[in-house]
Amino acid sequence: NDYLRQWVPKTQQYLNILLGREALADRLCIISGTDGVYKCHQCFGEPLLCTNCCRMEHQRLPFHRISQWTGGLFEDCCLVKTGLVIWLGHNGNPCPCQGYEVDDIEELFATTSTDSEHADDNVGPKQNPKDSNNGNDAYDAELDEQPTGVRYSNDIDDLPTGVPFIRNHKTMTTIVDKSGVHTHIIKYCTCADTPSADIQLFQMGMFPASFSQPKTAFTFDVLDDFLLDNLECGTSAMNYYSKLRRMTTGVFPHLVPDRYRELMRVARQWRQLKLLKWNGFGHEAKSIKPGDLALFCAACPQPGINVTLPTEGNYEETNNKSDLETPSWLHSRSLVMDGNFKAEHLHAANPIDEVSLMDGRGFMVGDSMYKAHLAKAKDTCNNHCTVNQANASHHRLEATGIGGCACARHGCFIPHAMVDFQKGERQMNMDYALCEGLKHNADGIQRALTFYDVNCQYHKYLKDRIADNPFLDIWPELEIIPGIGLWHVHGHQDSCYVRYASNFINGTARIDSELMETLWVLLNVISPSARGMATPHRKECLDYQMNDCNFMKMIRMSKALCRKFRQAVKGVADSKVAFEKLDQTANANQVREWEEQEKLAQQRRTTDPKAMDIYEADGKTALTRKQQELQLLEVSSRRPGPARRRGAATWLADGLSIEEAQVTLQMDVRKLNRHSTQNQRLEIGRCRERMQGDIDHWVELAVTFIGDALCDGDIQVMEDELLILEEDSDDDMADQFTSFEPEKVVIPMPSNLGAGRCAELGAEDLIHQELVLRQGQANDALHNIRVHLADKAVIFRKTVRMAKSQAMSTRAWALVHSVDRTVSIQASIYSKCWSQLCKLGTDNNLLERYRPFAKEHLKVSTAVADPNARGQRNNTLAWFWSMDVAGDSDGSDWLNEFYRVHWLRAKALRDRWEEEMLLVQHEMNWTCNFFVHKADQWICLGILGEDTEKVGHVAYAAQQCKMYQHLYEDARAAFKTVKAYISFKVHCDSYVVAYYSVMPELYNP
Repeated sequence: NDYLRQWVPKTQQYLNILLGREALADRLCIISGTDGVYKCHQCFGEPLLCTNCCRMEHQRLPFHRISQWTGGLFEDCCLVKTGLVIWLGHNGNPCPCQGYEVDDIEELFATTSTDSEHADDNVGPKQNPKDSNNGNDAYDAELDEQPTGVRYSNDIDDLPTGVPFIRNHKTMTTIVDKSGVHTHIIKYCTCADTPSADIQLFQMGMFPASFSQPKTAFTFDVLDDFLLDNLECGTSAMNYYSKLRRMTTGVFPHLVPDRYRELMRVARQWRQLKLLKWNGFGHEAKSIKPGDLALFCAACPQPGINVTLPTEGNYEETNNKSDLETPSWLHSRSLVMDGNFKAEHLHAANPIDEVSLMDGRGFMVGDSMYKAHLAKAKDTCNNHCTVNQANASHHRLEATGIGGCACARHGCFIPHAMVDFQKGERQMNMDYALCEGLKHNADGIQRALTFYDVNCQYHKYLKDRIADNPFLDIWPELEIIPGIGLWHVHGHQDSCYVRYASNFINGTARIDSELMETLWVLLNVISPSARGMATPHRKECLDYQMNDCNFMKMIRMSKALCRKFRQAVKGVADSKVAFEKLDQTANANQVREWEEQEKLAQQRRTTDPKAMDIYEADGKTALTRKQQELQLLEVSSRRPGPARRRGAATWLADGLSIEEAQVTLQMDVRKLNRHSTQNQRLEIGRCRERMQGDIDHWVELAVTFIGDALCDGDIQVMEDELLILEEDSDDDMADQFTSFEPEKVVIPMPSNLGAGRCAELGAEDLIHQELVLRQGQANDALHNIRVHLADKAVIFRKTVRMAKSQAMSTRAWALVHSVDRTVSIQASIYSKCWSQLCKLGTDNNLLERYRPFAKEHLKVSTAVADPNARGQRNNTLAWFWSMDVAGDSDGSDWLNEFYRVHWLRAKALRDRWEEEMLLVQHEMNWTCNFFVHKADQWICLGILGEDTEKVGHVAYAAQQCKMYQHLYEDARAAFKTVKAYISFKVHCDSYVVAYYSVMPELYNP
């Protein structure tokens, strides 16, 4: 804002300078000193040049935009009018075999038509049309393309003044550059043994749109710019070319030659050439296998590339190369599987005539084998939501989406492991993607972790489906361990959390296994523009986008691993402290028993997922008030006492109900305001009448159980003890209802009378019965609070956040406020119950279980919807979320169960962080090894180029080798720095702790 304030007074000055640039400051050419005519808008400073200097200066800059001074203004112009000619075949110099004068240009503009004989002289080397381009008439097609509604004419002046191009002239070639669309005279080399016209164009950095007498070409710059725009911004070919037309002329863009279809075709060819070049297929002639044109993850273990798998013979030797441990789970392939239904594809208009340039060589699987698999596979999905939703519109789509695999730790797409969906996300689709994903650079890996949204069902019969299909194949010794992402697992049954969440799987370290969702965001940048493409074109676009995504992951891998290492160091320290606090206070025999349970569960989890249920608390629930009352009645019936004590439990339970009704009525009264209606006030009055009648009846029965010594002094008026989430009442209005308030009457329950008064009345035995009932009441209130807070979290996630209109948002928030009211009532009931428990002389053990409430305990989030909620695996929830695992409230079984689960989970958290610490350090080594391997590959390819005397091949190999060497050096330096920093910080922290432990009087936090 400070800069904007400084800008305001300067606005007029800047505007005057901007307008001043529209006229001549000096009429002289900056080079020759003669009269200047042309101003170049892309040369620095927009210099003014005479015709000759403009032509000479732009001989190597033919795609600059110029304007011509007409005496009163600058008018857009093209460099052709300066006499500029583009020469091919001699590094941009004129061909010695043909002559050409600048005067020829003047003759060109002096005529209104050009016969075909002269045009043929300028086209280039003579070729038989049947000998090139497979007999296609690409040349004629280009000439016939005209913008809609524009009249064809050979008259070069048949255009508005100031249009910077010449259209429909046979001597002109249309060249598309990132600065716009240009028309130029191109002179081809006519020397003996000269290459064809298209090759001459390509050698000078222009991609021809056809191969026989090309009349349109695209510069390499514009192709690179389009592909980058397409990657980063999702710009379609149509939008990009529309931008170029507007850059050419802002007033008449519709008159610019239309080369949109040529751009789409040439961009496909350019993508293929770039991928072949990047992957070294220009250096050696070899067959391109599935996935060979795709880049994979630098940090995942790839035997023979960045890791050497230990065997029985060389295990010790491999282990001695590094000080790090190498546990059995270390060399595991972690995969995440998912589907994306935004990457739809319409049916092709002419599928028979489509041409694929790299079928199955990138990330999308090969078409023929995949279709053969689908024809053989059986559809075993029943009532799967993702299938049913996609089936609704599959009749108009060739593909309802895509699905596949990526590495679960770093989010890199796996080559040749992406498939199209035909009728939604079916098991047969994902089976093929998984099998292909497990093959890529995985020779010798014996353990794979797969994370999938529905793995609890998908994995059950996976091996049977693979065995029954000849097109599916995995290594027989490969152990597949199923898991479910931490986000999706919370939509499953509660039992799925401990059975499939990564928190409890040995060797998973710290992954959330939901990276695929973030990858779809990047891929969906181009999904809309690819929806109507031809099938091969769409796959090539998706392949290129995924390859670029993996490349960006690779060059940022060192930074990502350093961040993970810092997190792992902190996570190990925190989880270790938390676990040790639990472990030190545990009984040694119990710890040994829990360790055996954990070991057995991990061994059996692959064959029996139910073994992991040890991480979940036993399903015993706390007794409700009705259950407590029933027990008291059963005890009373077995041991009959005085007649006046029979039914005391029911009488006390009725008293609790009256207190709960009082809380509800107090809430309703507080909601009244000055704008309350007569009906609302009438309803409050009726509720008070009914409540007063219930209180009178209850007090009359009190004589039966307490005696007739009860006096009016035993009935008092209570203070407000409400715990309200939202203060929306009008106290002034509420104070108007003070004359008759039965909701504030304190009824003579034993807890209100006190132990002394009960003794005077001979009702000491009622204290125990109320204590038991109060526990049941507290359990009921806590249960209701948990349920409604969970409902509130679901409402936020499913209704409030999904509201698309003001009306939907209003209804959603009304639901939230309704739940808030219920939670406030239950919380107030619990608070009242807790205070009464304290009055009854409850022992400390019971008060340790039932604790006082605060408003912050009732804050809701997605974590509150489930004690194991996503994003909360390092956090602890409020105390009352653990109450439901309790057994007998008078015993300690519930506490032991609760302690066992917390010990196991704390140990699992510590183990995962320790695995993360170890795995990240190995991934640092694997990343460095990957860069070294790639550099060595390019060194070998450079040697092949030297053997064949291809200097360009040698130079490019050296360039790629240098890039990977720089990545290696940068990664090694970053890893060394972060390790040194962490080591120094840990040393300093330990020194500070030791110092203050010796001199605690100096400690002042």
